[in-house]
Amino acid sequence: MIANVIHTSLNYRGGAEGLAITTIEALANLGFDVELTVLEKPNIEELEDAYGNTIVSILKNTSAVHTLQTFEESTQKYDIVINTAGDVLPYFSPSFSKINAITYCHFPLAIYRIMGEDPIYIEFLKRIRFSNNLENYNEKANLELASTTYTKMIRNSTVITNSEYSRNALHKTFHIESIVLSPPVNVDLFRNNVLLNSSNNRKNIILVISRLHPSKKVENAILLAKLLKQNKIDVTIKIVGNLYPSELCYHAFLEQMIQEYNLADNVTIQTNISFTNLVALMRECKLYFNQCPGEPFGISTVEAMSAGLIPVVPDVGGQTEFVPSKYHFHTFGEAMQIICSALDVDNSERVCLSDSVKKYSIKRYVEHLRRIVEMLLFENEL
Repeated sequence: MIANVIHTSLNYRGGAEGLAITTIEALANLGFDVELTVLEKPNIEELEDAYGNTIVSILKNTSAVHTLQTFEESTQKYDIVINTAGDVLPYFSPSFSKINAITYCHFPLAIYRIMGEDPIYIEFLKRIRFSNNLENYNEKANLELASTTYTKMIRNSTVITNSEYSRNALHKTFHIESIVLSPPVNVDLFRNNVLLNSSNNRKNIILVISRLHPSKKVENAILLAKLLKQNKIDVTIKIVGNLYPSELCYHAFLEQMIQEYNLADNVTIQTNISFTNLVALMRECKLYFNQCPGEPFGISTVEAMSAGLIPVVPDVGGQTEFVPSKYHFHTFGEAMQIICSALDVDNSERVCLSDSVKKYSIKRYVEHLRRIVEMLLFENEL
């Protein structure tokens, strides 16, 4: 049996990329000959730095790596195709059906960005295979084609999503039913390397983990820091996240905010840090702050909770399904109050939070995905 895993780029090194890598491994363990189709070939060295050296052995499970710029339509040779970037990547073949194609859609972002004519997304679409003829490129026609392709993909595949919040959005937008399968998180790794391997010397540090991209609203963490400073609350915020070359301007904007608000002693930004350094930083921090309302799931929130950090999250989004309501905020003022009360929580609360997210383990994801794939293959044989 042959499978094809479709993704934008593993080099973003975020939660969606971790899901794609785990999916490759799961399919290989099921006996599939796995091929990978991406916009750019994986940078193994950078991936190792972010995920550890096991990435090499997993990617060795792929028998071929195609790029979307050169990939010719050959989807009929695959027993199953899984698009693990179904939130942004319109990828469809007439051969797709609900029994041979899976779309993991974190949230139907593409259709909203197409409707809003998002300039960043328009540039992204130019890189996809149906935009190769740039000499006669027509932006409006390309957006219409992307919208049609995306809709066909959603309607003609088995759609998996990450939370009830995202499931409801998919139903509202496309009137389809989807399967909720939360993304894989290496909860044991964070629990064992941070929570169970740290002293009680955590400092008054709030950790933010996010890709440095405008859609992630990282500036909200800086606005929170401004409020905390105004109220003389003795905490610092450390923002860590992957920075892609296309987001350098956004990074400069964030740094400028820090300078304008005189927060150089209160907020720091670290980019593209290694997993080892992330673990060391988690051991220092007391709290985790998610700055993005409407987060479809919140993989980094689960990672932080696994590591024993107290989560402070917006009251809208998928993470409200697993973060206790006492840690939800609607305004920055409410977030500040939660932070003040959570700085001195007992270690037993940290253990309890870590226990609560064990259900999002890699093992659970792999087992559930296996059942879905086997069900589709069985239906395909009928």
